[in-house]
Amino acid sequence: MHSGMRKTLSLVALVSGVGLLAASALGSVSQAPPPGTFRLGLAVDIDYVDPSLAYYAPTWALMYATGAQLYGYPDAPAPRGSRLLPEVAAGYPRVSRDGRVYTIRLKRTYWFSNGIRVTAANFAWAINRALQRRMTSPAQPFIEAIVGAKDVIQGRARLARGVRTPDPYTLQLRLERRTPDILARLAMPFFQAIPRNLPINLEGLSAPVASAGPYFIKEWTRNRRIVLERNRFYRGPRPRRVRRIQVDIGLPLEAIKRNIDRGIYDAGDVPLAAHAELGRRYGVRHRSPGRYFANPMPSLVYLAFNHDRPLFGGHGSEGNVRLKQAVNYAIDRTRIVRTFGAYGAVANDQLLPPTLRGFRNAAIYPSHPDLTRARARANGHTRSGTGELWCSFRSPWPQICQIVQANLREIGLSMNISLEPRVCGVFCFNPRRRGEQFDIFLTDWRSDFHDPGEFVQLVDGKAIGPFNSPNASYFDDPGWNRRIARANALSGVERYRAFGRLDREIMRAAAPVAPIATRTARVYVASRVGCYHHHPVYGWDYPAVCLRR
Repeated sequence: MHSGMRKTLSLVALVSGVGLLAASALGSVSQAPPPGTFRLGLAVDIDYVDPSLAYYAPTWALMYATGAQLYGYPDAPAPRGSRLLPEVAAGYPRVSRDGRVYTIRLKRTYWFSNGIRVTAANFAWAINRALQRRMTSPAQPFIEAIVGAKDVIQGRARLARGVRTPDPYTLQLRLERRTPDILARLAMPFFQAIPRNLPINLEGLSAPVASAGPYFIKEWTRNRRIVLERNRFYRGPRPRRVRRIQVDIGLPLEAIKRNIDRGIYDAGDVPLAAHAELGRRYGVRHRSPGRYFANPMPSLVYLAFNHDRPLFGGHGSEGNVRLKQAVNYAIDRTRIVRTFGAYGAVANDQLLPPTLRGFRNAAIYPSHPDLTRARARANGHTRSGTGELWCSFRSPWPQICQIVQANLREIGLSMNISLEPRVCGVFCFNPRRRGEQFDIFLTDWRSDFHDPGEFVQLVDGKAIGPFNSPNASYFDDPGWNRRIARANALSGVERYRAFGRLDREIMRAAAPVAPIATRTARVYVASRVGCYHHHPVYGWDYPAVCLRR
């Protein structure tokens, strides 16, 4: 759910590491779910049910059903579902003139599933608990701007000085610097309301977990089952159309698909090879009615040009612009999209994904190669004519690199492909470590919080660091940096418009990367599922699902 490299390291590794060990333990499933129960199958278990620790897209989808946030996203498809709105907050915050103090009034109508009323102290503890050194929460980098946050992270204080509750229904946050995207950060599941007595626990909570959203997690048996039940004290406006959500974990993908075919499951993971046949049989839709859906996710597959090296860098801070534009015209986005399998991605030539607020399709570069324009721009700008193309060994990255290699040969570039070693030791390559000897790096990015700055930072010089740099192209142009900083200083509609305009203009004029595609969420549901839409932030919108019987 939800920046991409951080999520890739922590989430994808989890998926690959857990495997299907629980398949035999779960056994076969033969009975249809009872009325009012939405049942789905996951091949791999979630990571945690603890809001301070959960950092896995399927977990965040469940927490979208259970958590109550200060600010959240409506139960709706894009574009409405992308709009950040007050949830437990009574309205938008009062912000001080210097942009560093946020005062948020709360509604008095939210209750935890254990019958305790939600107050400002519950949000204050959610922030402070995530900051605790012993929790080692992945939430910490997102709220370091709060005054005193670093003292808590480093163990010098128990509570952040910048988190105050002047009265039971007022939360005040004092920041070290202007952080206009702070509301989008607070909308992450890390910072949902939690009980004030929730202890510090490095291993995380076990179920049941009291929460203040439409549902709560009643049961979690590792590698076997997760059960969500309605929060009977919930009085908010969000839907909760089914009585129970049950997740069975550990069956093979083929078995999960058969169970959806037979109506034993309502949805779940299916084999990659099944998508082509499902699309032919049911058609591909974006929302109900239907049984098979594909929708863009907040993600970007792209080529990062290394501006620290002579092939794409040099001759001014914008680098070898003509050659970068040539690559953007030469790559075969349509063919690359096919490597993700049927309906697995859509071509994209911009930094922002299509469902993110601020995106406007400018059709800057083609989906099919335009070799006439590509060669015209490359002419006289290929320099040595050779370079290093780095890719992961994970499928389909090697196949994509081969396509890119062939495309670039058409404009006079000979790229040597280097694959990341399967067994990674101390000296394994890391393109996000500055100084590595690559010219092009094939990578992907998925946002942690829903904000256009999460993608534009991929070309922001201020995002460059010695390790794990979001800006893996090391593009560092003072003029563009100033424009990005101005957009980052904005909030609300002006912010989205500024980043959308910046996205289009930087890709036309400087082309610091070559966007290729946006991955899609592919969903297959049983015949009794009457309501489905893809949520642009969380994917599954479980509270909005309805059943025909």
